[in-house]
Amino acid sequence: MVTLVSCERFLEVELPGQEPRMVLNALLEPSDSLTVFLTKSKGVLEGRASNGEFELVEGANVYLKDQEGRIYPLEYINRSSPYETNAYYYLSGHEFLAGQTYEIIAEKEGFPTITSEQKLPDRIQLKSIDIINLGPVDGNGNNNELEITVKFDDPPGSNFYEISGSFFASDTVIIEGIPYVNNYFLDPSLIPVNPVYKKDYLMRPVLLFSDNLFNGSVSEMVFRTTIPRNVEFQFTIKFSHISESYYRFYDTADLQRSNRGDILSQPVLVYNNINNGMGIFKSRNTDQKVIKIRVGD
Repeated sequence: MVTLVSCERFLEVELPGQEPRMVLNALLEPSDSLTVFLTKSKGVLEGRASNGEFELVEGANVYLKDQEGRIYPLEYINRSSPYETNAYYYLSGHEFLAGQTYEIIAEKEGFPTITSEQKLPDRIQLKSIDIINLGPVDGNGNNNELEITVKFDDPPGSNFYEISGSFFASDTVIIEGIPYVNNYFLDPSLIPVNPVYKKDYLMRPVLLFSDNLFNGSVSEMVFRTTIPRNVEFQFTIKFSHISESYYRFYDTADLQRSNRGDILSQPVLVYNNINNGMGIFKSRNTDQKVIKIRVGD
């Protein structure tokens, strides 16, 4: 005789308060405008909308406060269509200066008032860019590998950086006497030579790193990428001095998204710097260089 016994264990979980909060997303740069996105959070047991989007927070009072305490209201703009949500709070005609601290305040009945501060980093110029052609990377010889070294002055204190690149090419073909312009855009993957800087989980083709391992003020980052042969490209390298909040947000948000569905991965808490709410107020200041490059036979 065989007896089968089955038992069930029920686990009671006490969830934290599920009251809705405002979720803010904004990027501060040295420009003359600021765009702030506001949505409504949902509890862990609530589903998202069928289109995957969160509910907009309309009719809020959103302000920017500068370092001298002056307050500027943002205008609500809704350019949404039945097929796409495009609504935000907007401030134009304001000069955002490096080294200055700015605060965003958002008020809406039914929600706690949220605030967040951000300092706009100084722009750090690229001192030099050195490119070495390492030769073909495939049997057909259609692409070559490049090793790129960027040098810059790393200021005192903790600093965070992002590097991205893009290739652009254009040619004209004549078809039945009519000229047609073809444009080519490539956002190549950037692979750091030092594996300590490699982050396979990033959702964008960028390098995201801190200056923890740099020694001295003159620092460098060495990375590799590939380029098609026999095409003249304009190669744009963007070097951004970013805030710690920018770094920590993308470092955690991309890792959480990469781990989604992996039951063996450790849970990741996405970085949040919004007081009484959720989201991110981040900043960056970018220097860029454009180089003409062609790899031939």
